[in-house]
Amino acid sequence: MTVTPAVEEEVVVAAKPKKGFTFPGDETNLGIIAGVIATIIVLIPGLPAVIKAVGMIFAFLWGMDSVRKTSKYGLGTGVPSIGVLATGYGIIGALVGAACAHVVGSIGPVAPGVLGGVVLMAIVGYLSGVFSNHEKIIGMKIPKLERGMMELGMAGTIGILLEFSIVAGSLDFGLVVEKAISSGLVAIMFILGGMSMFHPYNACLGPDERRERTMMVSVEISGLLSVILGIALLVMGSPWGIGDGISLIIFGALVWLVFYRRFIQACMKECYATVGTGLIKTLG
Repeated sequence: MTVTPAVEEEVVVAAKPKKGFTFPGDETNLGIIAGVIATIIVLIPGLPAVIKAVGMIFAFLWGMDSVRKTSKYGLGTGVPSIGVLATGYGIIGALVGAACAHVVGSIGPVAPGVLGGVVLMAIVGYLSGVFSNHEKIIGMKIPKLERGMMELGMAGTIGILLEFSIVAGSLDFGLVVEKAISSGLVAIMFILGGMSMFHPYNACLGPDERRERTMMVSVEISGLLSVILGIALLVMGSPWGIGDGISLIIFGALVWLVFYRRFIQACMKECYATVGTGLIKTLG
């Protein structure tokens, strides 16, 4: 009789939870940090475009985290839809915010009226979540959808407000309509703004999805958006002169390059195997 030798079981030790605060932290910490930074920047529309782009990246990163938090409960094909919905909220909220800023006026360099659009879309987003989850209306029954939709309304509005502010040089309603809406740039803002929120999780979802790696895609897309907005500034002009557009292009290109490289490195390191296509080289 052959006896199979006993195999010693492998002891798996659970990783100890990290103590203290580490960036990006959990969804709540990131939302607070990104929301505060982006809101402060959007309240001062006279800032250079590069600073506004930093706020835009934080706003869309917050939106991406909200999409991820909401979609991981099984939205499936709804992942792109909820990101586009957030951008739709953002367009409407940003126009309302610019109109409110025109009515309320400025207090020194600060335009508090823009928060009118943010608050409005927070309410609309929250109600959308309530109606979507209510068993007698749509009955999606997704945990914390109300909060997620509220955050998407706020993040989308702040992100689009900052895009408007970059190309118009201010949040004057007339300039926003002329340079962002009538020029057709709003289409690019809508598409890439939405992609920076929904595409990261849509592209990375699966059993091996990792939040920090997914975030790299959002920042990378925001970098590309910054390059396009910088080119638009060169064409339409900026109150800060030609250097405003050039600096934004350089900033966006560096952000894209750094985070694209980090994302590919993370993928190469964490995947089981790769199949070379010749399009993407292995990064050292």
